[in-house]
Amino acid sequence: MRRFFLTIVLLTGALSSAFGQQTLRLDLDRTLQLAKDSSLVVRRYLSEYDISRYNYLSWKASRLPQFSLESTPLQFERYMTRRYLSDQDVDIYRQQRYIYSDAGVTARQTVNPLGGEFYVTSQLGYMRTFGDTGQNQFMSIPFSMGYKQDLLFFNPLKWEKLIANLELTQAEKELAYNIESNNEDAVSRFFTLALAEDQMKMCEEYLASCDTIFAIAERRYRISSISKAELSILELEKVNAENMLANARIARGKAVRELATVLNLDPSANIEVVVPEVTGELVIDADQAVMYAQKNNPNYVALQLASTEARKEEAKARVEKNLNLGADVSVGYNQVSTKINEVYRNLLPQDQVSLSLNVPLLDWGKRRNAWLAARSKVDALERTKEQAEREIEQDVMITVDAFNERKAMVDNSRQALEIAEDAYTQTLRRFMLSQANVNDLSLAQTHWQNARQNLIASLQNYWVTYYHLRALTLFDFQQQQPIVYDRAE
Repeated sequence: MRRFFLTIVLLTGALSSAFGQQTLRLDLDRTLQLAKDSSLVVRRYLSEYDISRYNYLSWKASRLPQFSLESTPLQFERYMTRRYLSDQDVDIYRQQRYIYSDAGVTARQTVNPLGGEFYVTSQLGYMRTFGDTGQNQFMSIPFSMGYKQDLLFFNPLKWEKLIANLELTQAEKELAYNIESNNEDAVSRFFTLALAEDQMKMCEEYLASCDTIFAIAERRYRISSISKAELSILELEKVNAENMLANARIARGKAVRELATVLNLDPSANIEVVVPEVTGELVIDADQAVMYAQKNNPNYVALQLASTEARKEEAKARVEKNLNLGADVSVGYNQVSTKINEVYRNLLPQDQVSLSLNVPLLDWGKRRNAWLAARSKVDALERTKEQAEREIEQDVMITVDAFNERKAMVDNSRQALEIAEDAYTQTLRRFMLSQANVNDLSLAQTHWQNARQNLIASLQNYWVTYYHLRALTLFDFQQQQPIVYDRAE
């Protein structure tokens, strides 16, 4: 009997056409799946991740042996050049013409531990000159190998490896973080629609209740059980209920379109959501959450990447502030002949040793100041890194504390709804028996409706906080595993 009168009112407001638009019912899991699979925002995140992934693969390929063909298929020149005639002891200008062509294959391999490059090459060239003494000449380098690198104990390849790995890790973490942030947004809009749906249902129920109550009041007025003023108030309530329902429908339509946009669904789709319950007793340890954030949060990786790049520039500026020193050593064979079949016979040795040295004699402190600036940048980034890490840790701890309180708030809201619903049922029964007035009924109904909205809002806060914590830590606390999104997904 407790819900008898309430059920009559609810059934009156719940009737709808059986031939209306097909409804898409979404629970929270299905909503999150659509947010990941169909969202245009997620597709953009995947494309941005692909940029970093392909850049990393390109860098990784550059560390493998590189083979290249370098050629000048044809080069023709005609120009005036100055020549000295010894028999006449004069300089004269003469026209010079020639055709030149060459091709060579080179293999290169970086030597990561040392920071240098090992190379092997083979070349063949042809030149024909025109004039009174025109001739053909071929030049070959059948084999030549060498090694070159800087000699200042700065290994750029080591730093490039560190930076490339950090850039890929940052891209992976940012992809997961962005998808989780999109999930958080989808959860928020999911419950916004749930609130709007419940608000519209309450307005429908309220209007149906006003119709029922007004009909009862008219019968009581005819027997002089209530005054004309009380009847007018009930009629005004009915008119206001119609306006409230119209506004609620507008708000629900807006919430549907916003959720459909996030999920990349048809904006005209008729979406209904199934509000999830909170099951189990999930309690999260703040220290563990901070540990997961330090390990997985992309902001930590970004700070580490910026610090590594600054330390690279500082190390380079430190070794270059006094001098630059490099070496290039190669050995091989070569030959020249007027016949192509002879350029690979009787090969002659070809050796090269080159040392380059650059010592600043007077640069007015240019290089030293550049090093001091790079060192100061490292110090500044370290302070920025410490401050940002503390802010992230504080955000995680606040979110954990809030989440651990949300479950109790949901339980309290559910209990409050049961109390308010029972109070409204009893007040409605008493009103129909002329034992309660209009104000008592209106107040009980307001408490009941507020309790319904508070329960959904509590569930919204619970799930939004949970997914915000997932984004901060990139850790699934329900499944107890890190959150990783592979590009294959």
